[in-house]
Amino acid sequence: MKLRDMKTFDEVLTEDLKDPEFRARWERTALARAVANRVIGYRTQRGLSQGELAEQLGMKQPQIARLESAEHNPTIDTLIKLVNALDIEFVIDIHPAKKAAKLVNKRAQTTAAVSTTTVEETELLVAAA
Repeated sequence: MKLRDMKTFDEVLTEDLKDPEFRARWERTALARAVANRVIGYRTQRGLSQGELAEQLGMKQPQIARLESAEHNPTIDTLIKLVNALDIEFVIDIHPAKKAAKLVNKRAQTTAAVSTTTVEETELLVAAA
């Protein structure tokens, strides 16, 4: 198969999101994906291995691998540990989908590292800096 014949990530994702089971899992792990992207970005920008980052955070390497897999939403305790040890910031807003976010500023709503998803009747916005 030639490169030009291959589907883009967005095309594959759009197709996969038609499956209700996949869509439900995708929506449930929005926070996990946003955190994973920020952690991976931090680690790779600094040339750190998962083990080195784990040591910096006072964690074990498998915990970093789990975070980076984006399969499970991190706990508040884990987010606090990331924020304090890595000097990064997360903004998480959860509000009814039919209403606009009131507590989040425009920067958080438009930053490049933002994930917005709707789960049932709720919208989840995650921004990372």
